[in-house]
This record gives sequence, C-alpha cells and structure tokens, in this order.
Amino acid sequence: MVTRPHAPPSCSHAPAWRRRPLWLWLLAALLVASTVARLAWLSEPCRAPCRSANDHILVFDEAYYVNAARVIAGITPPHGAPYANAPLGVDPNSEHPQLAKLLIAGGIKLFGDGPLAWRLPSVLMGTLAILGMFALTRAAGGGPWLGLGAAALMAADNLLLVHGRIGTLDISAVTGMIWGAALYLRGRPILAGVVIALAACAKEVAPYVLLVLVALESFRWLGARTDGWQRVGRLATCGGSAAVAFVLLLFVLGRIAPPYSPQTGKVVPGGPFGHIAHILSYAAHQTSPHGPQGIASYPWDWLIDSKPITYLRINPAHPSGALSQVAPAVHFIGLISPPILLLALPALLYAARGLVGPRFMRRGRSADEVGLVGLAWFLGTFLPFVALALIESRTSYLYYMVIVMPGIYLAVADLIARVGVRRKVVLVWVACVLAAVVVLYPFTPLP
Repeated sequence: MVTRPHAPPSCSHAPAWRRRPLWLWLLAALLVASTVARLAWLSEPCRAPCRSANDHILVFDEAYYVNAARVIAGITPPHGAPYANAPLGVDPNSEHPQLAKLLIAGGIKLFGDGPLAWRLPSVLMGTLAILGMFALTRAAGGGPWLGLGAAALMAADNLLLVHGRIGTLDISAVTGMIWGAALYLRGRPILAGVVIALAACAKEVAPYVLLVLVALESFRWLGARTDGWQRVGRLATCGGSAAVAFVLLLFVLGRIAPPYSPQTGKVVPGGPFGHIAHILSYAAHQTSPHGPQGIASYPWDWLIDSKPITYLRINPAHPSGALSQVAPAVHFIGLISPPILLLALPALLYAARGLVGPRFMRRGRSADEVGLVGLAWFLGTFLPFVALALIESRTSYLYYMVIVMPGIYLAVADLIARVGVRRKVVLVWVACVLAAVVVLYPFTPLP
C-alpha cells in the first residue's frame, strides 16, 4: 500500500507570529535596538570611586531638571547646585511646567536618586516618539514601509538619540506633539487636544503643533476649496480642548508641586493662570539684542548645523579640573545627523512643489499626505522661532530643533520613497546615516 505524503500546511494554519508582516518585525527590532542604544551606559559617566548619586555627572541641562526633580521628591541638591536652597516639595524650575520633572521625581521615588531614575523617563518617551513617527506617517496616509522609514530616521538622528537618554524636557514634549497630531489626522480632535495639553505640560513649546494643524488644514483647503467651516470647526475643537485640558492639568500639577520662583523666594501666585503668566514673562526676558552669545544661535543656522553644542565632553587622558577622576570618555553633542539634514531642504521644497501642481489643485486632499504633513510640521514649528528671533531677538539654541525634526523625517522619507533615485545612491546615503550614528554616539571612543 502506497501512502501519499502529507501536503504542507497552508499559510492559514501557520502560527500567528509567522503570519505577521515583515515590516512589523522590523519595526519591533528598530524599537528594541533604539531603546538598547539609549539604555547602554545609562549610569555613565561617573567620578571614581562611584559610590553615591552625587558622583554621577549630570549632562547639560540635567543640572536644572534633575535638581528640580530632587527638590520635588524631597531631596536637597548638593551644595552649589541649582535650587540647592529651594524649599522641598516645590518645583523651583517654574519657568517650565512640571510634568516632565514630576516623571523624574517619580523615578527617584521608585528607584532612588540615581541615573536610572533621572533618565529612564526620557528613554521611554524616546521609544514612544519613534513609534509615534510610524503612527503619524500611517495617519497621514503613508504605507507601513514609509512609516518604518520615518521612524528609522528619528531613531538614527543623534539629536533625538541624545535627548532620548538624558533627563531633559524636550523629548517628552515632542512625543506628545507627534501622538496628538496623529490622533487629529485620525479624526479625534478632542483626544488630540488632550494629548497636546499633556505635551505642553512638559514644555510650553508643544502648542506649536496647533500651528502645524492650521497649516495642514490651509493646504487642504487650497486644494479643495470646500468644507472650510468644517476645517475651522475641527481646529477649534482641538485647540479648545487643548486649552481647557492644559489649564486643568496645570492646576493639578500645581497642587502636587507648586511652582516656586527662586528669584522672589516665593511660590508663584495666581494658580494656573499665574503660572502661565510667569512662564511667558520669563521667556520674554530671554533675549539676545546684540546677537547670539555662547551656545545660542539663530534659527536659520540650525538648518546647516552651523553651531553644534557640546553638552558634555570628558577625556580621561586630559581631564579638566572639574572633571578629574571621571570615566569613561564621552562626547555628548547637540548636533543633527548631517546626512539627514543634507536632504532636509530638498525634501521640504519637493513637498512644497506639490502644492502648486495641477494634480493637487484638482484632487484636493490626497490619500497620501505624508510630504504635506511634513511641510506643515516644519512651517508650524520652525517659523515661530524665526519670528521670535527677528521681532524680539529671542535667544534660541540648536536643540530647539528637537520639536521641528519630525517634519523633516516625514519629508525626507517621503522624498526618498517618491523620487526615482538609483538604489545604489540610496544605499550610500543610508550607509552615511548609519555611520553618523556610530561616529556621533556619545560613548564612541574617538580621539
């Protein structure tokens, strides 16, 4: 008797994990790799012998935000550190809202006063931001592979990598901005407003994303010339919910950690509206009437990386007086990945080119608006810095580009996907992006 061989199982009977698309596996691998890269050496650098929290070296503006979080958590900062004389339980960094510092303070309560508590919130927010880039691309009508490309650009950018592993405010703000925009594009303006309010409670620049949405709806209206009042209604709903949620959240945060002014030695009065006035007043006084000094720069300089910022540099072979007995060698640099920035302006111009094409004017809203969203994002987040620099001589720094970069990631990814460039050229550019990740990584042993 001859028996027939069993037929191979059909795809429908394969395990669920084997039926997952390749792009999903690659997205998961990207998130894991990025998180590991930002978690690596999280407690470094440290002064030998590394025995206490004070032996760990704070990176750049961590000196302000970590010490503010310490005060919130009931720990007095070291003598001579920022806010060392502030009363415990308040937020002495009252020029910014409390949320991101409360996350750090919560980490201190959970894990103790140390690098894991200071930096883990930024690591988690950085991972959420990368996932948010994928979600934003998909919400804009892009395919999963295009979303993977935009997310990979964010993961590969040195500026976002550095801010995704140090205890500062910007990564929390941009994460909320990205997810808020994605929710708006998905037709959830109220929820989008609440998420944008959360982002604003991390840093007050987050509402610039509302300008992004205004620009996007304007582009859509230019193409369709219809539904104008519906667009205004969506924007008003999103902006109104963001404003109401922000005031309510600021009230709650003020009850948890009252904003305290070191200049006056008093808690900022007036509840959430008094705190908002204090934030705006502080920002209005940050000006450079005679041009940028020190690490400050003009916004238009950011587009060519003309003035990178050394956040922290340690060379154990040639230590400075303040950083003796500190290891390992590190170079935390506030610098946008040069290969990504190289394509930024061409990508934005290509996206703008679509606004005047007859196809856009005839069809109105396209199913794929990735380039359009990228252009709107850039205009809505970058031009306010330009206007403030020109009108008020407002002091600005290259790391402000953290909230601008999502628009560039979208535009660059869309440019590469649409323009017929030879595969070898694209591979060379991708190799340059990966090389920049290695060269600029804060713990790469370079001379």
